[in-house]
Amino acid sequence: MLEGIMLEKGKINAGEFFILVIVFTMGGTILVAATGLAEVTKQDAWIADPLTILISLFFIFIYNQLVTLYPSMTYVEYNEKIFGKWIGKIAALLYLFYFFILSSGMLREIGDFFTTHILVETPIQMVMIIFLFTSLIGVRLGLEVICRTVLIFFPWIVMMLLMSFLFLIPEIKLENIQPIFGEGLKPIIKGSYHILGLPYLELAMILMIMPYVTDKTATKKAFYRGMVIGGIALFITVAFCILVLGSDITARQAYPSYILGKKISIGGFFERIEAIVAFIWVFTVYFKLTIINYGLSLGLAQVLGLKSYKILLFPLAFLIITFAIFSFRDIVHFHDFLAKAWTPYSLTICFILPLLLLMVGTIRKKSSASNVTKLPVR
Repeated sequence: MLEGIMLEKGKINAGEFFILVIVFTMGGTILVAATGLAEVTKQDAWIADPLTILISLFFIFIYNQLVTLYPSMTYVEYNEKIFGKWIGKIAALLYLFYFFILSSGMLREIGDFFTTHILVETPIQMVMIIFLFTSLIGVRLGLEVICRTVLIFFPWIVMMLLMSFLFLIPEIKLENIQPIFGEGLKPIIKGSYHILGLPYLELAMILMIMPYVTDKTATKKAFYRGMVIGGIALFITVAFCILVLGSDITARQAYPSYILGKKISIGGFFERIEAIVAFIWVFTVYFKLTIINYGLSLGLAQVLGLKSYKILLFPLAFLIITFAIFSFRDIVHFHDFLAKAWTPYSLTICFILPLLLLMVGTIRKKSSASNVTKLPVR
């Protein structure tokens, strides 16, 4: 089995990793998270996300423990190390297929958003091809270049996000979140379950990057902090959607955060700046898609025993585009898939399998250590 270091020679530090986790958590979710939450939990949607953040700390704990067992290996590599060659390859392929579906779904979401709100006369296929092509350029340049680019754009993303929230404060209507706990705890718990798979369980993809971070101890702390800060950004976005638009409008809109931008009006001349929200979403989703495609191509190269992941980029691009076009009929079908199937699927691939991997790996490590101590000294 080829070691990941042969396929990726780049290194990043814990600070870059921290920013990467924040952007990954926000990407693809900041525009759509409020819709599903408002549909399930009504005016209490803003309560469900903090609960999900607390639950997700346990997932990060499992991922960090896996990294502790095999710090120099990717998730794909220690599947084979723990389960053996063939079972490990099958388990790794299940993991990679999950992120293949995620990449296709995100690409479809990009196409739907642009062709319904911005480039309404443009064929959706062209939007997806151009976006995927730019993503694969980033993948081809490698992990270091991806992280440096994230660092360049991250301050702008934060600044525009804060500016949007600041300008929306005059539009807040506190009665939109009343009555608090009006539907009881059951819808809130259901809403928390709904968004576990989008985006928190998807952070399992980060396990393909962690071997290339220099400071392992700081990396584990950065993983926790990055997820929490990204989750807080999503929480604030959901809260503003409810406070400004109300739960009914939020639940009916496919992209409620984008609609928030239309509500901004300063002095009658500074208004309709929804393009800022679109800019934030486009860049976060671009970096998330690029990280997913990087992990997908790297992991598949490791499963197949290739010397370079770059030769897989064109075949994967063709498959991702094809799957994105033909697997989801329209935006309604795609959101229905997210609401009903994505969370249980995510729990299986990104929680149950890593937990099983951790348990078997820990047992095998302890067994190996005990066998070493029992060897007779000559």
